[in-house]
Amino acid sequence: LFALLSKKHNKVLEQATQSLRGPLGADDRTALPDYAQDLNVIEEVIRMMLEIINSCLSNSLHHNPNLLYALLYKRELFEQFRSHPSFQDIMQNLDTVIGFFSQRLEQEGSDLSVERVQEVIKKGAVALPKERLKKFPELKFKYVEEEQPEDFFVPYVWSLVFNSGVGLHWNSQGIELFGMDSP
Repeated sequence: LFALLSKKHNKVLEQATQSLRGPLGADDRTALPDYAQDLNVIEEVIRMMLEIINSCLSNSLHHNPNLLYALLYKRELFEQFRSHPSFQDIMQNLDTVIGFFSQRLEQEGSDLSVERVQEVIKKGAVALPKERLKKFPELKFKYVEEEQPEDFFVPYVWSLVFNSGVGLHWNSQGIELFGMDSP
């Protein structure tokens, strides 16, 4: 998901840059604010994802060896965000963790199996001094209720009941959640 966001960010940034370089016509002037708004939304989502990754690294590093493996494997995805002003603070911990584990893996040699890499990651997760990681405020998310949440939740709950009704037999042709003439 982060890779897709990164590609989308690059694409919108390039489109905005091309619009600025090209001749500005009437249509181009209205497109620039759209690019800026799209870029802002993408950057907010990227920031949120980086904050979640950072929280996993700083609060429970030893419980996330697969996340560490993925970060090391795809470390080039984060290169473009190191110098971006919106992400520099959050990238410090990511750089610290990637650098720490990269150094440990280099010490092990160049031809490591997946199992050996995971073993090095698990041992390193315990050895990484927590004081090297910058503390950020605890993440908090708000649930904003839609006007009619039952439009989603009632069918969703019934689908759970239908699909996980252990020991219950449901005749799918006889199920009618709402009558055809109901509003």
